[in-house]
Amino acid sequence: MHQAKNSPKQTHYRTQITDTLSLSQAVEMFTQHARIHGRSRKTLALYEWVFEQVHQAIGDKPLSQLDTMTLRRFLSELIERNWKPTSVSIVHRVFNAFLNWCKRESLVTSNPLDGIPAPKTPKVFPFILDESQVRSLLAACNRSNLHEARNYAMLLLFIDCGLRLNELIGLRLGDVSLAQRSLKVHGKGARDRIVFMGARTAKAHRRWLELRGFRTGYSDALFIDRKGEPLKPRWVQQVIARLGVKAGIKGVRVSPHTLRHTAATLAVKNGMDPFALQRLLGWENISTALKYVHLAGTALREAHAKASPVDRLLET
Repeated sequence: MHQAKNSPKQTHYRTQITDTLSLSQAVEMFTQHARIHGRSRKTLALYEWVFEQVHQAIGDKPLSQLDTMTLRRFLSELIERNWKPTSVSIVHRVFNAFLNWCKRESLVTSNPLDGIPAPKTPKVFPFILDESQVRSLLAACNRSNLHEARNYAMLLLFIDCGLRLNELIGLRLGDVSLAQRSLKVHGKGARDRIVFMGARTAKAHRRWLELRGFRTGYSDALFIDRKGEPLKPRWVQQVIARLGVKAGIKGVRVSPHTLRHTAATLAVKNGMDPFALQRLLGWENISTALKYVHLAGTALREAHAKASPVDRLLET
């Protein structure tokens, strides 16, 4: 069956709409699209901040009048105002995503940012704990009571599965399968994923669940406080920080985010490939996982030396 072609009158009408569409109207449409598709509040706040910078610099002109020269001048002015390259790069990335969306929606015929590369930013890798610090942190939990057992189970999840803080807080009893040693994690942008835990982590969670119990009236959150309520993110951050002090760790901020970076680095050192790491930690882009290849350094090179496909195929 042949699809009916747009008549010249329909095409002319659509062109008129596109020509009169303002930048702010297009931004509102893009933001609504992002909200519908589950972008987080932090991402939406970032969009709002970027579009505010653009609006202040170039005004609310018709979308069709945006050109490469205007945008190049805008980014140059940010650099002249001593903005950090990372900040300018964020503006470039968000506005580029917006313009690519406009192109897909036929609101513009081309992306005027295509000819403007993002500023080069230094490769800054996150702070992580080394293996001896991780052992000290785990040893700081004496596990002698219900709350220490809970804290130990949380620590193991951060380190073994690389969970985000909000992902750990969002876990429910029904998300845990000790038989499969798996968790259903509710990730960023309403994207759920299944992650697996090691035997020791599963054992720690079995003990926590035995102590926690399933009493009526308690929240169904996996991790709860003394009153049976879900833990607050700030409270978890404080617990992790206090354990870091107790473990005598200095020079590194001990936080859930640091533990997530540590989990990624240790996983690569132990042989996990970047694609598996991407799925485990719930990253949308493989490039995020690839930076941990650099962090793994010598350990990864040694692992490849032992498992090189070519060396194995051609060894005599």
